[in-house]
Amino acid sequence: MTHTETESEMERATLAVFKNALREIIANKGYIPDQESFDLVQKIVPWPATEVCLVNDRGELLLHKRHFKEWSGELGNIIDWYIPGGYMKAHGTIEDLCKKHLEKDGVLANFEYRDEIAGVYKWLPGEHPIGFPLSVLCVCRLKGEIAFRPGTEGQFKFTDEVFPTAVPAHTKLQEMFFWWRNHNLHLFRRDGRRSA
Repeated sequence: MTHTETESEMERATLAVFKNALREIIANKGYIPDQESFDLVQKIVPWPATEVCLVNDRGELLLHKRHFKEWSGELGNIIDWYIPGGYMKAHGTIEDLCKKHLEKDGVLANFEYRDEIAGVYKWLPGEHPIGFPLSVLCVCRLKGEIAFRPGTEGQFKFTDEVFPTAVPAHTKLQEMFFWWRNHNLHLFRRDGRRSA
């Protein structure tokens, strides 16, 4: 069946509404105004997500303990550790997106993003309640001290190894980061000095 035949089977008015909605979303810099529409789009399009791998000079990874309350079903009951992050928007640099996601979670820190990607993971059917995100592990180097929004301090920790979580894909993201880190130890301080 060709594209033209498919279109002739669909009501042209419905397609016109769909196209107008897409134009409006594009005009609003990719903003989808309601959760149901956002969820429906994710059922057909893998949505890229920025996973912010904030690391200190020793190569330890920052994790955030949070409640996955926006997820449906049993997944919505999970309170566990994960790499901070969120969905990418059409506008802004990777560094801008990383900063936005960290600030949203309560992290107040200066960092540098050097175009380092620790890996990319496409979520499989059933791993995510909404769709099939494409997680991009963006390595951000902490510059100076880290602070947290008051009241959130206990929700963060640096780890030097994988911390298994109730969401297997989030454990997989950590495994990917530490695989990358362990193959790039020369970039980090270990035992108080920079590795060779």
